[in-house]
Amino acid sequence: MITHRDIQDVCYLKSTQTKKPYYESQKDIFWPFYLWRVAAPKSKPSLNIFQMLVLKLILAGCRNNETLCRYSNLDKELIRHILAQLTNDGYLEGWSHTDKATQLLLGVEESTNEKTSYYILQDATTGKLMPRVLSTLPHIEGMDFSGHFPQFVRSKGSGKLVKPLLISNTVKPEVPTSEQMNTCLRAYRRELNQLKQADFYISDDALEVTYSIAFIEQDPIAVFIHTKLFSTISGERSWYLSDPTGLTETLPELNDVAEQLLDSNKHFASRVNEVMGIAEEEYVSSYQEQLLHFEELAKVELLSKYPWVQKYPLIEKHLLGMLRVKMQVNYESSPRFELLDSLLSELQRVLEAWLKTFIQPKKANSEWEKLVVEWDDKWPKYQQNRNRLREMYCRVDGVSHEVGYQLATVAPKSIRSALTHGNQSLKPLVAAMLLKYPNVIESINQRYSEWLDLIIPLANDRNQFASHAGGENISKDSVLEHLNAVDELLIVLESFLGSK
Repeated sequence: MITHRDIQDVCYLKSTQTKKPYYESQKDIFWPFYLWRVAAPKSKPSLNIFQMLVLKLILAGCRNNETLCRYSNLDKELIRHILAQLTNDGYLEGWSHTDKATQLLLGVEESTNEKTSYYILQDATTGKLMPRVLSTLPHIEGMDFSGHFPQFVRSKGSGKLVKPLLISNTVKPEVPTSEQMNTCLRAYRRELNQLKQADFYISDDALEVTYSIAFIEQDPIAVFIHTKLFSTISGERSWYLSDPTGLTETLPELNDVAEQLLDSNKHFASRVNEVMGIAEEEYVSSYQEQLLHFEELAKVELLSKYPWVQKYPLIEKHLLGMLRVKMQVNYESSPRFELLDSLLSELQRVLEAWLKTFIQPKKANSEWEKLVVEWDDKWPKYQQNRNRLREMYCRVDGVSHEVGYQLATVAPKSIRSALTHGNQSLKPLVAAMLLKYPNVIESINQRYSEWLDLIIPLANDRNQFASHAGGENISKDSVLEHLNAVDELLIVLESFLGSK
């Protein structure tokens, strides 16, 4: 068996990014993996984007061709063709969804006996399986071993050579168990389904299936996969490794194992320091001292101004991150975009943490049923009329028409998920709070009447400027206005966590 020590014979793979992110500070890394080739049930191909759009519009109440044309911006003939396809494939009966369509929209996989081959990824530094698979092996062509380290040409046009750091800290491969491989494949397919159907809630139970997985080859393939080490200033982490399969931007499980490597691999630790902006040796001390100073200032402010958060770890974690980034923003006269981006995100996370702590999401929370207009056997049909949803929210004293309208745009399934699992962002959590504790919302309104009119724009700005790549930038003044609003609100919210 070829091992990672066989530098010229081992496989070198590229990771195909679905998007082309650009990071000001990044380094190239060859990360070692073992690939186990297995046979597993094939995932049924989902509907194309136009078919899914028509299904969702019908769910939202569009029940004739003209309405579908208007809201989909598709041609009449194409709409007729799509409706015929959906009917022939068993997703529609007239204008009603079949069970097959309902299951699809919930993210439940169709059972199939057809199998295909996958390569399951096992981190070679720890032996842990990653929740990712490869269907093919994207080899890097033209590897060059003439230098001290393996290198390759990034693009034939530029001819520029890339010399990634080769991570050689490897352990012997461990044959994964059937349970471990099932957990890996379930996690991968869940992530894939959520990316395909981002606006639909997929329950944990929906993908708790057991696959019949068998090894095609008894020995793993030793590979190095080209990944990116990059830095974005954030309250969560200071640096990340890119997803080796390109499915998402980064892979938390890989970041965790990479963290363990810092003590034992000085070359990797040096690269991490470089992407964090500590490239020059003589600058290391002052930069680290500055960051430590910000950290200490943030802790002092946390203890002096918000001592109550020590009882609530989730709030404390994100509030400390917010204060730390605030120190950096205030320190710089013209903060970089990623700093403002990070502060905007941390402000939202602080409020999300407070809402989650207050709501305490669990499956027993049933307030989402107020959004149900009727039941089809065990499947709820949610209110889709935004005017009625707005009226429902505006019945709570202090909720303005604009806030009611903004909350009415939130999918009811997202609100259900916020109440039962807590895995949603600010607006669904605010709507969930309105349903579960309207009296608390009214009490907060009496103390700080404008708070909802301030945090909804925060959520909108965060979605517009911080969540997606684009040409627009938010100003320092706008971010500091949001900061001041959240700061005032936190003083009010302190007294409410014990009021349930």
